[in-house]
Amino acid sequence: MNTTTLMMTGCTDAGKTRTSNEDCILCLPTFGAALLADGMGGHSAGEVASRTAVDTVSAILKQTTRGVSPHERLETALQAAHSVIREKARQSLRCRGMGTTFVGVLVENGYLHHAHVGDSRLYVLREGQMTALTHDHSLLQEFIDQGFYSREEAQEKVSRNILTRALGLEPQVMIDYDYLKINKGDRFLLCSDGLYDMLTEHEMAALLGRTHDLDGIALDMLELANARRSKDNVSVIVIAGF
Repeated sequence: MNTTTLMMTGCTDAGKTRTSNEDCILCLPTFGAALLADGMGGHSAGEVASRTAVDTVSAILKQTTRGVSPHERLETALQAAHSVIREKARQSLRCRGMGTTFVGVLVENGYLHHAHVGDSRLYVLREGQMTALTHDHSLLQEFIDQGFYSREEAQEKVSRNILTRALGLEPQVMIDYDYLKINKGDRFLLCSDGLYDMLTEHEMAALLGRTHDLDGIALDMLELANARRSKDNVSVIVIAGF
């Protein structure tokens, strides 16, 4: 598949209660790649972590285009970003303890390859059905997976922002990777928790499935989250055009 047929767009905003934006996004349609990171840390450290992740991953993906599998390219890029973030945190007191979620996709030969760590998400809308392709690395999700709480109970009793995995936090990080064959008409959504905490999957699916231009879809998602007084930064990337 020729990645130049891809259409993608993204937008990001601080939201209605945060004074700074610690999310970072990048669309690289020529390389078939889209990247989204949601940083965490005191002062501006979260912004440093997310920008470092996106910059490092994009640089490596651009350099390794021949003879390397998409899985290896993504794994190498995310592990490098993890190391760079930890080194920056070691060198700067201001950046101590910083980390970031990350979700990225790479389209090649009719397949969408994706890698993620943390609780930023990737969805596919296929024939009207919205499906999450990522599984949150969070304490809330672990309690649900282990059967301690239903999703509704967990959302009431467990802090939503405690991550069990992120780039930069621990000496080692495990990256989740998967891929799927792209069907004609598929649309994909990458987003931070500032979006999906404010919109239901049904609402996201309804917006993603509209025939409007992608810029309009992404902006409408962001504006709806802000209209509901999003308590976090909001980031959206929409991919279509297959």
